[in-house]
Amino acid sequence: MSRYSLRFLCLLLVCSALLPGLPLYAHQDLLLQIEQLDEQISSDPQNTELLIRRGDLYRRHGDWNAAKIDFQMVRELSPDHPSIDWYEGRLLVASGQNEAGIILLTRLLEQDDHHSGAYLVRAEARWHLQQALLAAQDYQFAIDTSEQPSPSFYRSLVLSLVAAGADYTDQAITAVNDGLKLFSTEISLLGLGVDLSLSQKNAPQAQLYLEKVPSRLKALPQWQFRQMILVCVKGDVEMAAERFSLMLTELQSNGSQRTGTWQPPLDLITGLVVNTSVDECSRATWETLRKQQP
Repeated sequence: MSRYSLRFLCLLLVCSALLPGLPLYAHQDLLLQIEQLDEQISSDPQNTELLIRRGDLYRRHGDWNAAKIDFQMVRELSPDHPSIDWYEGRLLVASGQNEAGIILLTRLLEQDDHHSGAYLVRAEARWHLQQALLAAQDYQFAIDTSEQPSPSFYRSLVLSLVAAGADYTDQAITAVNDGLKLFSTEISLLGLGVDLSLSQKNAPQAQLYLEKVPSRLKALPQWQFRQMILVCVKGDVEMAAERFSLMLTELQSNGSQRTGTWQPPLDLITGLVVNTSVDECSRATWETLRKQQP
């Protein structure tokens, strides 16, 4: 076993003892692949494809420096390597160097404007730089150039449009509906459709999205909250106020037992109990949308 593999395995063992929930063998497969590439590269140290493969494995488990060294070696051996901007650009974004990553990914896209992965990673970088509208444009490009865009592409597009401001709400709803044409039962998109509709006080449209959600899911806190907001937006503010008050009492009494399941923020529910109105319910929904991350 290489010194790197042994050192990382020891780290996993220590972390496993300190943090019992850590999956011990989460990266073991990566380590084995790196070890195999170590042996191949030792016999063929100028093989750029092997260096790229090892560098990308280092990236996948967070050893930015080791990945950087391999990619720099590729640039020295083959300055015009067709894939190096992609691999190094993705590494830079993963390690938090968003502006530098954008430069490389943009250069790549000037040569290959159908590289959906590059659009996705550049969108992520732009999101971290708080360039929401530019991120949304890249998520749309990723959808347009991907043979099989996943639901997460549409979710990220919607949330980027939301972050860009209320002027882009209609575009966000269009993105939800485009996603649902391909993934008609995707819960994350249905939730965004409900929330966007409620933020616009469009109770009938919110109801249509809600009807597509399985009954068992509607018992979860996030869906109970949406149903309370719907009652409010429909104009039955007294009923909504009662339900918000009950939810607040439950959250306060079970605060120390809250699980990983999403729960509405206490301050948001408190505000709705104090001031239950159609406008306040709409505003609260928009606030929850703005806090979500792509």
